[in-house]
Amino acid sequence: MKRRSLIQVVFSVVMVWSLIVLALGCAAPTPPKEKGEVVDVLAREPIGVVRTFSINDLTGPSASTCVPHNNGLNDCYADLNAAGGLIYDDPKTGRQERVIIKFEWGDNKGQAGAVPTLYERMATATPKPVLCYMGSTAAAETLLPWTERDHIVEFSGMATIPLWYPPRWNFTGTPDYAGMACTAAWWAMNDWKAKGKTGNPGWAWFTFDSTYGRAPIKPQSEDYIRGLGFNIVGLWAMATSPVDYSGELTAMKRAGADYFYGNFNTPHSAVIMRNLSGLNLKGELVPTVCPYAIHADIVDRAGADAEGLVGVHYGALTTEMDRPGVKATYERAVRHDRKYNADYLLSGMLSRIMTDPIKLALETNGYPITGDDVFKAMISPNGWESGGITPKITWTETERRGMRTTYMRGVKDGKIVRVSEEFSVPDMSPRE
Repeated sequence: MKRRSLIQVVFSVVMVWSLIVLALGCAAPTPPKEKGEVVDVLAREPIGVVRTFSINDLTGPSASTCVPHNNGLNDCYADLNAAGGLIYDDPKTGRQERVIIKFEWGDNKGQAGAVPTLYERMATATPKPVLCYMGSTAAAETLLPWTERDHIVEFSGMATIPLWYPPRWNFTGTPDYAGMACTAAWWAMNDWKAKGKTGNPGWAWFTFDSTYGRAPIKPQSEDYIRGLGFNIVGLWAMATSPVDYSGELTAMKRAGADYFYGNFNTPHSAVIMRNLSGLNLKGELVPTVCPYAIHADIVDRAGADAEGLVGVHYGALTTEMDRPGVKATYERAVRHDRKYNADYLLSGMLSRIMTDPIKLALETNGYPITGDDVFKAMISPNGWESGGITPKITWTETERRGMRTTYMRGVKDGKIVRVSEEFSVPDMSPRE
């Protein structure tokens, strides 16, 4: 009996103690969740705002290319902010936070004159912007000393030698324009030989008479082109209104040109291809162009006359939906009722570069961040992926070119297809 009573006492004590512990446990605050686990970040107010901006050629001769870039960036930020903002693990608060990305833009119409006013308006906003996208060559080159002075990271989709050499606060996302011209010349010499032709073919420049247009024409690129065996027969400046280029095309053929290259856009390519057909010069004078002058729009604009156009590129075809970045960008275009072409597709890469380094800077430093924090993030040794839209982009302390490979695409049977293997762009660094 005594033994049974003892057991009952012990059992009662244990039960009472268990109830106390249980009660205390229910009343205790919920322990913090593990870092990285989404708990209530969307229920809380954003921790702050991060500002970015862009200056681009949104009207004028380059608008057909630059407007899709800008639209894509706008759409990316609209989607991001609608989903609650950029979510990251903040080392200061020890939990997930979110920031809203404020993106502003200005149109410099392809000219440098409007750039100072646009920059002053956007660069002095509060909080201070940490990163800007320069889709305009004129704007990018103009702002080099200012973004460095103000410690605002400057990211440019295009690459001209002043932007990547010497290394400053600009990071270029594409192969440099002079190197792109070398790519076209490499393909053209292979084409010349494949046709069984001998001797030295003629090479002409036919391009916009602007910073963007003349960017491919450098001593280094001309030396490379001559080294391949070309005779450079001259430079013809292109009118920015795409009306008729029959006179220029006839003149360069008479001067001995077999191939020509230039920086212009798709509407200009369409006129050129119609002119070549009308002059019966198809096959006799081969047009090679920059990336922004060859994509699906050329078939819409020039129809059957587009056959034979060949151009440099570095990114995925718009039809390569097996690449996650391509598929996501296409779906974004549909969601926002945008025209989906190669230029809008490129915005998928641009938006990643405008977002991922900011996230890394936030996760490294916590909110708020500065341009210096983003600058350090840009030089991440892991590089930056775009889901297959472009090759991985990697910058270092001394190298501001993000990509060094290109290839050629052309119009065949009404479609844009790859017409070469990848090409390693030669070093176009200025001579010392």
